Amino acid sequence: MIHHLKGILEYKSPAFIIVDVGGVGYKINTPLSSFDLLPPEGKEIKINTYLHLRENGLTLYGFVTQEEQDFFGLLISISKIGPKSALRIVSKISPSEFKRAIKKGDLATLTHIPGIGGKTAQRLILELKERVEEEEIVEPGKETITRDTLSALISLGYTRKEAERAVKEALRSTEEGVDLAGLIREALRHI
Repeated sequence: MIHHLKGILEYKSPAFIIVDVGGVGYKINTPLSSFDLLPPEGKEIKINTYLHLRENGLTLYGFVTQEEQDFFGLLISISKIGPKSALRIVSKISPSEFKRAIKKGDLATLTHIPGIGGKTAQRLILELKERVEEEEIVEPGKETITRDTLSALISLGYTRKEAERAVKEALRSTEEGVDLAGLIREALRHI
């Protein structure tokens, strides 16, 4: 898997860029939202990538920010949303606007994105609502430990709502550098 590329930006357009890495030019499809963030042609660039394998070839998708790449990854995890559709969505709506629309069940906002009809918008809301709400409690830098603690509490038989509330409280009352076992113990005290 190609995680990122670092090289010289040879060409940029709103749809794709070409990055020269050691004499090899990589064509990378990018969202329109990344275009303004790109450096001028001829300058060095580091771009996060996603490699999509198909029967008839390989396609690279690139993202200037980690937030865009995470958003793209979230979208392609949904059934019937491929990389091209996901890239179109990332181009037309910011991750925060999208998550807000999912949380509120806002079909109007989602159907304004080209290629997203009513049924697809409903499927996005249905499949992502719980995952977007889960992300709400995650503090920056504590993503893994928070998700692991949530999973542990849910596997112990607590509901998602109970687990989320307990983890929020535990995060507020624990010190920096707490390990997974310590966070689970603290969360259990708040249930």
